[in-house]
Amino acid sequence: MTRRQYSLAPVKPLGTPIEVPRVTMARAAAVMFATGGILALLSLAVPHWHLAHPTESALIAVPALPVAALLYAFADHVPERAIHALLVVATVQLSVAVQFLGSGAATAAAGCYYTWISIFAFYFLRRRAALLHLAFMGAAYAVTLWAVHASGGPGQWVVTMGTATAGGLVVGNLVGRLRQLAGTDVLTGLANRRSWELTLERELARAWRQHLPVALAIIDLDDFKALNDREGHLAGDRVLKELSAAWGDVVREEDVLARPGGDEFGLVFPDCGQAQAMQILDRLRKKTPERTFSAGLASWDGSEQASSLMERADIALYRAKNRGGNDTVVAGAPGGG
Repeated sequence: MTRRQYSLAPVKPLGTPIEVPRVTMARAAAVMFATGGILALLSLAVPHWHLAHPTESALIAVPALPVAALLYAFADHVPERAIHALLVVATVQLSVAVQFLGSGAATAAAGCYYTWISIFAFYFLRRRAALLHLAFMGAAYAVTLWAVHASGGPGQWVVTMGTATAGGLVVGNLVGRLRQLAGTDVLTGLANRRSWELTLERELARAWRQHLPVALAIIDLDDFKALNDREGHLAGDRVLKELSAAWGDVVREEDVLARPGGDEFGLVFPDCGQAQAMQILDRLRKKTPERTFSAGLASWDGSEQASSLMERADIALYRAKNRGGNDTVVAGAPGGG
């Protein structure tokens, strides 16, 4: 039989990029505040440039230390909106400190702290939020330079904010790529298990807010082990890649196709009822008729956790396999078996 060829273009979308836990974000902010405060105080303790108001500058730096201690101690309980607020506070605190330093080399040196804030924002926050923080920093620094009548203020602003912008964008792009890779199955380019589970949790949260339906399917290829035994694992890998590419042309733009592992695939159907999800699964079968599969399909009941929905789909898949394969079984209601 002639093997059908499919484009191996990446499937869209890849799912939810792996995000940094809030506790890590809070502790990193604690380190940033503590380091900034300590360095500022140390710079006042050693020979330094002439400062307009050294005492006031020290008083501005001191609060960073207890803030850092509280952030680190209660990192598990710090919401993301508090991180945004603290970045704004850090920008305002730095801008006030620069005014106390007065014009001159000290003001230019203090500007490096803006780069710290920018890199933190682009590393941990979404691109749009990071850009908003960057714009706020630029405006705050411009007002500060104007207030202290800094000599060469425009050039100083360009260098400082240009460095902050470039550093933030580079770090943001690199981290974004790494997070996407961390959520991608290397063989097929689909979402991996972790990204798939995060996507399901995100879509259920959105569905709960907007009262939308969500369906979930778990797919297992029929007789895949026999294929591996007969033709080798390279042949099996080729089949997995071909199916991923072929099915990617069938699912809707908003659907997320994943490969949790082995010969198992998963599908999250946002804003999709049971009947429509069943039609999509039927189209997958028609797209690759030479590769049969069994599937378990579960529809969200409007309140259950992601783990419960996945368990129901998995039980339905088990029943489909027991019925001989090449079949889709719809899961019963939660608690109904």
